[in-house]
Amino acid sequence: MSNSRADVLAAARAILAEHSLADLTMRRLATDLGVRPNALYWHFPNKQSMLAALADDILASIDAPPDDVWPARLAAMAASMRDALLDVPDSAEIVSSAWASGLSDRGIVDLIAAVARTGGLTQSAAAGVATAICQLTIGLTIEEQTRGQMERLGVTGPSGRDFDAEFAGGLDIIVAGAGARGHS
Repeated sequence: MSNSRADVLAAARAILAEHSLADLTMRRLATDLGVRPNALYWHFPNKQSMLAALADDILASIDAPPDDVWPARLAAMAASMRDALLDVPDSAEIVSSAWASGLSDRGIVDLIAAVARTGGLTQSAAAGVATAICQLTIGLTIEEQTRGQMERLGVTGPSGRDFDAEFAGGLDIIVAGAGARGHS
């Protein structure tokens, strides 16, 4: 049976949903797909490139909303990014490492910067806003996903942190700062 690249990525998502990133090995992925591990290398030269493709796949559904008010568009894109990451366990860590490796296309960063530019921000300021939004979203989501995993494993009790409020507060500051530098 032949598996497509999309089949491999779907199986990787399923492993993450049921287990964790530590359990996502090429051997386990091949076993779940009913193929030999070498078959996966038809689609991906190594695990890192598969994880980068998975990162791109997780973020692929995020688009700039058609709202006319650009600060609201930035906030909506950040919320969509966070939702996409929270839908797939350990995905924030996957995206972070894929971006750090340079194997992922980081298209969402360019899209957020493009929306910021529509508000009159310079290219440099728009890039800064995109970095701030992405790092807030990824960093806080890594903490939230890690904390959730620790709680599920019984390593820690409930944290009492309100990750939604932390995200909203940080995002409000970033978007307000962007708005103050641009125009509505």
